[in-house]
Amino acid sequence: MKEAYAVRRTVPPSAELEAQIDQLLAVGVGEDPREALSQLAKLGARLIIQRAVEEEFDAWLGSARYERRSDLEAGMRNGFRARTLQTAEGELSVEIPQVREAAAPFVSRLFPRGTKLLRTEPLKALVVGAFVRGLSMRDVESLCEEAGPGSVSKATASRICTELRDRFEQFKRRDLYDIRLVALFLDAADLALERCDGSRHRRLGDHQFGGGRGHRAAPRDGQEGV
Repeated sequence: MKEAYAVRRTVPPSAELEAQIDQLLAVGVGEDPREALSQLAKLGARLIIQRAVEEEFDAWLGSARYERRSDLEAGMRNGFRARTLQTAEGELSVEIPQVREAAAPFVSRLFPRGTKLLRTEPLKALVVGAFVRGLSMRDVESLCEEAGPGSVSKATASRICTELRDRFEQFKRRDLYDIRLVALFLDAADLALERCDGSRHRRLGDHQFGGGRGHRAAPRDGQEGV
């Protein structure tokens, strides 16, 4: 596990990941919807882990970010330290909250010592499921358990998936009035996704600057779609 110096931030790392997701949605799926969805899944998995660590630290410290604490309480926030974790699917970058003037350092339960590795693929499946059709609590619990070995909060994962789906809904309802189309067509890309409900992802139009705009269209019940 590689470590770096602690860095102070005006916003938590999870907020920066949320901004990256918003930026990716603003750009659209472009020419490669599979790659765009893959990037969203990776960012979403990182967001679940990062937010879980931050919320675990808040509970350990006894206060949320910017919340005032009693002078009798020991321990003060001291920025974040970037770490590169080895997972079953490769390296994962996560920023661990640091503390000073505390009796002991903060150690996340998500990364217990041992040979067993964290798995990010189940978390990516959570994110993809959130975008495609939503998830039941049973889905969330099952995939969080598959991620292991630490305890990813099911409530945190479920809440983030709901937030991601809300972001995707905003993306689908964005205003296209200012986009001057020179060609309009439907080009279906049938993505083979885990727990997919059969909805189709389509690219809608090319604007005058040559770029694409993504749009998700779901067929009605009993129909295969256009």
